[in-house]
Amino acid sequence: MKIMITGATGFVGTKLVKSLIKDGHTLFPLVRSEKKKSEILSSLSSEEAQRVHPILGDVTQKMLGVDPLEQEKLAGQVHILYHTAAFLSFDPADRDKTFFVNVEGTKHALEFARKTKIPSFFHISTAYTLGLEQHGEETLHSLSRTFVNDYEESKCHAEHLVWQERENLNVSIFRPAIIVGDSNTGEADTTFALYGLLKAVALVKKLIQRGRIPSEHKIRLLCNEEASNNVVPVNYVVDVLSAGALHAQPSAIYHIANNHAPKNKKVISWIKEISGVEQLELVSDSDGLTESDKIINEPMNVFRSYLSRSVTFEDKNTQELLKKSGRPTLNLTDEKYRMLIQTYYNS
Repeated sequence: MKIMITGATGFVGTKLVKSLIKDGHTLFPLVRSEKKKSEILSSLSSEEAQRVHPILGDVTQKMLGVDPLEQEKLAGQVHILYHTAAFLSFDPADRDKTFFVNVEGTKHALEFARKTKIPSFFHISTAYTLGLEQHGEETLHSLSRTFVNDYEESKCHAEHLVWQERENLNVSIFRPAIIVGDSNTGEADTTFALYGLLKAVALVKKLIQRGRIPSEHKIRLLCNEEASNNVVPVNYVVDVLSAGALHAQPSAIYHIANNHAPKNKKVISWIKEISGVEQLELVSDSDGLTESDKIINEPMNVFRSYLSRSVTFEDKNTQELLKKSGRPTLNLTDEKYRMLIQTYYNS
């Protein structure tokens, strides 16, 4: 199949490109510059590069900023558009940019698919368009809810735009939960959630080594020890997305989730053991936090909602998709989870 991808140079996009090439597809990744084009091609073998044809463009522009002559060449030739491009920020100061990239960018991608006659549109969203609810179903969520941050809200608005195109395009929505590194290699390129915590602990370790925090001093971390972070390895996310190329159903929503993730207290015990920072202590409220405590809690404020509650996501559609494709289901064992943490500190 011939497949176009936005966000092809991102954390998920780069691995999706490799996976789809391996599956035998021909790709047209959208890139913002000649430099990005060179980066993609240089990361491939000569044989792989023969089936990858980067296109200059930008999701923030109408028709994705693709040259009209290029549009003519692509018209009627591409089978699927994977829209993975997004702007991920939890900073309220970035609200306008977040909505512009994630909502207007989706509008531009849909317009491109319609006008160049791409029949299938795969939208990569987030499982957290459910807002503050604690169980998500594989259905479209209403906009009349409280969202944790602007990113979640923008992605929910984008989903509604996609859903409105069901009569014009074969649309499918894929909702990953919290994406972590590759469960086979440990490789990661993200600072979100787990990695924000690992980074904060690494900072505390440096301060202890430099004598700025006494080695016997307890560091309190605001975190619900009984909650579970719904984390999914990037390779599992890519497996589901790749399976969709041949087996995704129109007007279907797919959660890419881990409803059996370990509790926070177990993950913290691994972090303490692997990092050597044994002074970490989980607390449920901010009363009595010292200045030293704030060092680790400050960078985690934006992730507080994800650390304080357990959220489950129905994934019946995803399991059926994997079964049809013959691909394995999620297998993030405790050993592999520990390896992700170990890889971070080794690097």
